[in-house]
Amino acid sequence: MKRYTMLLLLCLTATSCNTTEQQHAREMADLNSTLTALGYDTVALPSTAFGPGSLVTIAKGTGFSLPLKLTYLCRPDFTHAPPPIVDPAATQTASRSLSTSLSLDPGTLTKMGLGASLNYVDSVTLELTDVTVEQLALDDLHHIRSTLGPDCQAILTDFSSRSLAYQTQQAIRADVTYSIQMKRGASAEAKGLVLKALLAAFGGSIQSNQELSASGKGLFYGLVLTKV
Repeated sequence: MKRYTMLLLLCLTATSCNTTEQQHAREMADLNSTLTALGYDTVALPSTAFGPGSLVTIAKGTGFSLPLKLTYLCRPDFTHAPPPIVDPAATQTASRSLSTSLSLDPGTLTKMGLGASLNYVDSVTLELTDVTVEQLALDDLHHIRSTLGPDCQAILTDFSSRSLAYQTQQAIRADVTYSIQMKRGASAEAKGLVLKALLAAFGGSIQSNQELSASGKGLFYGLVLTKV
């Protein structure tokens, strides 16, 4: 009888643990899915680049598939974009949706350069803080395009004729802390590979122990692009 009771307790404990883990997995939202649901195009490598007013195109060979890999058509210091406007209502909505632990999907991890190291990674989560939505008015965007120098204007005209030119109208910006949990028993070499990829993707301050972490400030995560 005692043995049966112990087995029953073990089964109940295991079931409870599994249920808790399943609930946690459901609660752990995916970053790209969350941003897409908010109406933004996601970027492969969050950075301080490609903010409102930027004239961009898709990196060669990647196609317009999310998350995007972008490159500038014109240097930002040549476009003379005015300071962006913070949208309070959109900021509140974005903050509410992003104020939780978020996970990164395998496709994004591969584009970050962690593809070869995914076998060593148990999970990647991030916390976003100081979330803001920045934007420029349509007349601001038009003014930027109408005051370009001849070289940039020629490039913009060329890419626009091939439907490959875009301009950022709105963007979600936030501070972030990324955490990578290594699988148990991962070697120092494996940890080094992940750390190298993390540094290449995010820079910032890295702390290496069983859980690797990196932080960044003022990075753009989701963009609203207009075709020009």
